[in-house]
Amino acid sequence: MRISRTRRVVVAVAAATSLTVAGCSTDDGGAAAADTTTTAAAGDSIDLAVLDTGAYNTEPKDFVEQGQRAEDFGPAVEGQRLAEFVVHPHTIDPALTVGGPNNGVFVGGFGPIFTGTERQVVEPFSMIHAFDSSRSTADESRTLGIGVWRFPTDDDAAGAAQALHQAIVSPSGEDLTSGPETPVSVPQLPGTLASTYTWPETGTTSLNTLTPRGMFVIYTYTSDRSGESAWVTDTAVRSVQQQIELLDRFPATPTDEIGALPVDLDKVLARTVGFLDNEYARNSDTAIYGPDGWLHFDSHPAKTEELFERTGTDRIAKANSNVYRTAGAADADDLKAAFIEMNGDTYPDLVPDTALAQDGHSPRSVDILNTGP
Repeated sequence: MRISRTRRVVVAVAAATSLTVAGCSTDDGGAAAADTTTTAAAGDSIDLAVLDTGAYNTEPKDFVEQGQRAEDFGPAVEGQRLAEFVVHPHTIDPALTVGGPNNGVFVGGFGPIFTGTERQVVEPFSMIHAFDSSRSTADESRTLGIGVWRFPTDDDAAGAAQALHQAIVSPSGEDLTSGPETPVSVPQLPGTLASTYTWPETGTTSLNTLTPRGMFVIYTYTSDRSGESAWVTDTAVRSVQQQIELLDRFPATPTDEIGALPVDLDKVLARTVGFLDNEYARNSDTAIYGPDGWLHFDSHPAKTEELFERTGTDRIAKANSNVYRTAGAADADDLKAAFIEMNGDTYPDLVPDTALAQDGHSPRSVDILNTGP
């Protein structure tokens, strides 16, 4: 944890243009203590009691009191925990900040990384979950993708890496992602299986690496169409080396205990709006992340990383709304103001909704609700 302060404030983002500041505190063990909330209006012109909230949550949901554990959702929860220990592409190359729409947790497979017969060859090894993160440069000339995949045993991980590598370099069938690729040696990464491929029509060179690490497989994909092929190998090497270091620090949950993982941490997820039964949510959409885990989804990862450091933001929950826990009230206001500015930069055409009372606030902040100390 970057910053250790006992007082915490929760910032809830209910929509792209609405921010809410809610106060809470934590006990010495890190669990959220009972907080005092009010129904005071955000402004004199708004009566919160008459708002139509439909079937959505209006009170924090106590997952602990209700005895809710992960159970079948356990692999997704473990994948969310893993996110905090997956390398960010922008830390490898600061220019890699664009994209990431498919970043996240995948259960029982490695997600959209491969779309051909490669997916079938890992099925016998019973992958538990994966967390994938990918970013490109603004001109999309360079890409780095990183995946960390969890298997039941070390042998399963090693077997899956070997089988997938073989499928990449000697594919069978017609449903192929690209291939066949050319196997290559990467001396800086002992035990890594690597292969390369070049698209003559675009001049793009790519490199796939598969590195078994205990019950995990580290996967990287690098591609470059700028003509500097050395970047592909150098980026892959540094990514794998840093990912090994991070992964070795990850306190993995024993496989037979994954179902007993708590759904919520510090009662932050409890303060999200939540999904209705008829609403679709991916494995990454009902989640509680640490700051490093959340950055995989952020539009401005480098800027937000600095903001989280400054405000002591240590929990981010996501379930139809985003809730950020900061170190204190001033930090929550700092976070809110920074997000309003980022939102304005990203969406310069946003205008005030004249149907809503702006109450003297910035048009993009709409309303602010203070709910207790």
